[in-house]
Amino acid sequence: MTLKKRTGGLILATWLFAVVAGGAEPQRDFVLVVNAENDVTTISRKDAELIFLNKQRSWPDGKKIGVLINENPKIYDSFSNTVLRRSSQQFLVFRKQMLFRGQGMPPPTLKTDKDVVAFVAEHVGSISYVSPEAVTLEVKVVSILQ
Repeated sequence: MTLKKRTGGLILATWLFAVVAGGAEPQRDFVLVVNAENDVTTISRKDAELIFLNKQRSWPDGKKIGVLINENPKIYDSFSNTVLRRSSQQFLVFRKQMLFRGQGMPPPTLKTDKDVVAFVAEHVGSISYVSPEAVTLEVKVVSILQ
């Protein structure tokens, strides 16, 4: 078998794997996390957007959602762009305007993954995002479906 045929076969196999695994979540700088007691295992990108924009306030089981913002700049930027389809600056302005429009208090913020994980672990309805390496057994990762 020639090198050209082997390379073509390898490219085809890689493409087929990509098609079969098409539902797999792409590698990101962040993962969504919820309290370990939460029954949710997947969430659509649109539902995540609605939750973080304060437009969806309860989980499917009726429990109140508690949003927490991770202010780690790299993760915050990636989350804002990927899930909210807004720049991190636009999301910050939105959060500040919530208060002035009378839409309630903006979500609390924390500066480190460790603090975010600890908060989510202690609050049953909470959701936030952290770097993948920050995940512990105290929280559960929720897959984002496109």
